[in-house]
Amino acid sequence: MNNTGGDGLYSLAEVQRIFDICKALGLEVIQLVQTIGHMEFVLKHPCHEHLREYHRSPAVICPMNPEARQLVKEMLLQVLSVQPEASYFHIGADEVWHMGVCDDCKNKVCVSPQDVWRLYLEHIRDLAMFIKQQRPDVTVLMWDDMLRPMTPDVLEAFNLKQYVQPVVWNYEEKENFAFGNGMWEMYKRFFPTVWAGSSYKGANGSCALVAPVKRYVSNHEAWIAEMGKVSSDINFVGIILTGWSRYDHFATLCELLPTSLNSLANCLKSLAGPVESFEELCREKSLREEQWPGVNVHTYATALASIRERYYRLAYGDLITTWMNDWQLESGFLNMFQVESIGNSSNLLSKELKTVETAVTSELNTMFGHRSATEWLRTFLTPLYEGLTQLQRTVQRVKSQEIRCNWTPSVA
Repeated sequence: MNNTGGDGLYSLAEVQRIFDICKALGLEVIQLVQTIGHMEFVLKHPCHEHLREYHRSPAVICPMNPEARQLVKEMLLQVLSVQPEASYFHIGADEVWHMGVCDDCKNKVCVSPQDVWRLYLEHIRDLAMFIKQQRPDVTVLMWDDMLRPMTPDVLEAFNLKQYVQPVVWNYEEKENFAFGNGMWEMYKRFFPTVWAGSSYKGANGSCALVAPVKRYVSNHEAWIAEMGKVSSDINFVGIILTGWSRYDHFATLCELLPTSLNSLANCLKSLAGPVESFEELCREKSLREEQWPGVNVHTYATALASIRERYYRLAYGDLITTWMNDWQLESGFLNMFQVESIGNSSNLLSKELKTVETAVTSELNTMFGHRSATEWLRTFLTPLYEGLTQLQRTVQRVKSQEIRCNWTPSVA
């Protein structure tokens, strides 16, 4: 495993330690390796660029390139080798944004749009069979989103039920939770067993700072209702509570794990059985501090989210547009009371931001390492500092009469 500049990469000894701890707690680890989409972590490297499906994007590997498929198989072997007792293995296979794009794939899919699906299914079936050859007792899981638009005749031709169990994911809140017409009927026909995929973090926005508990509990309430509705036709093995910290390899951090543990705990409670009320499940701080590693990160991230929202209201709201816009600054037509009010608001936000920065920096460095801490701070704090500093400089220029105030209006 090559170090790519990240923080805290696990050694094999540490991975084994995690396995041992999980086993002692009665938990079974299911490893996931992306095998066609979300391949940026591999295809970003110059030595692997020629394996891309679309040369401008590192997201998808070419399923027809023998070298690409061999590389994926080597990755699978590497990860399987550290868990000899694995019962399940997840091959990802979701969000394949580019298919039938490279010249080799174009030549194969030129007859029918359905050929694109066949190209994808050939790749998935080959990899699932490969895993089965190595570990006959391992159950192979895959995300289901790429299967949903396929026609029954295509799915029937590949007989995937022999090789995989799909994980049907939906991360929406209850009021927006829905599946396409006919999906469950098709899955009933082709898959004896499926899994549900919910979310406890990561689905609320690609740069969200905290995981809102109510939003994620609502997703689990929706899944409970959905599974109850289709349970006579669909055999659910279980539900996978997903949570991610980046939308892809190059996306910035979002909803860090320490900010999301309360959401995870309450989502698990919703699945475990009857609770007092929906409102009880939606409390933002139901975990005690001794139960919550990284609770301070959650506290400071919540404070930062509030500061960011207030800064956006100040910088892009009515106050500056009405009393300190560019024309007013250029013409000197300014109300000093309003200008000073803007300056006072920006000073207050700067002080609060400095307090958060001082407190959260050491916490982030301890939990995530220097690189990730720096990324988080530069992404979420630095732009606010820069914006507030610019506002303060403008206010100071007005107050020092570098921008002179002209009190004679042209229109009353």
